Amino acid sequence: MFTRSFLCSASGIVTFVLLLNGCAGKRSWDYEPLSVDVQTSDPKKMNLVAKIDRVGRGEYALTVTLDWNYDTDETTIVEAVAYRSSSGNPDEYVLLPWSIPKQTYKKYTDSYYKDIVFKNLGQCSNLPQPDNVDPWPRNIYKLEKCVISGEGMPEIAPEGYYKVIFRVTGEVDWSFEFIAKLSTKQNVFG
Repeated sequence: MFTRSFLCSASGIVTFVLLLNGCAGKRSWDYEPLSVDVQTSDPKKMNLVAKIDRVGRGEYALTVTLDWNYDTDETTIVEAVAYRSSSGNPDEYVLLPWSIPKQTYKKYTDSYYKDIVFKNLGQCSNLPQPDNVDPWPRNIYKLEKCVISGEGMPEIAPEGYYKVIFRVTGEVDWSFEFIAKLSTKQNVFG
């Protein structure tokens, strides 16, 4: 009889195992960030600077500075959409079901911020703790060489190019677009 760890290591069975909930808890993909683009309608109220840093051979991280100088309220809306392309051709990106639907800032911070954003970026930044975000504190936030762990994200994703666009609208409209190439981990035990 096959053990669970053997089933997780056999690449042809990974999808089957996912359907049976056989390998819970670890992502089976790696990513290489390719580009990051930020935009803001008012740099005096929200100024963003982002770049991709090389931190080792074939290892990359994200560095972002957010100079946050406005107050969020019930008119502040947050959303994120994700796209995938097998080739990376800009004309071939297809919308994915993995998204953050348009919602108020308060609803976003009670769920997605706490469960995904902070869990992936809290350890490499001075982002506020999830219980200290209403209202969002004005501050200069620095994300230093962040490597996304994948916590709260799908454990299995097909190889290809992924584009995620995070948008905030309200007093200030700003966005963050991230493109990465995903590949299957060679060692699913790691």
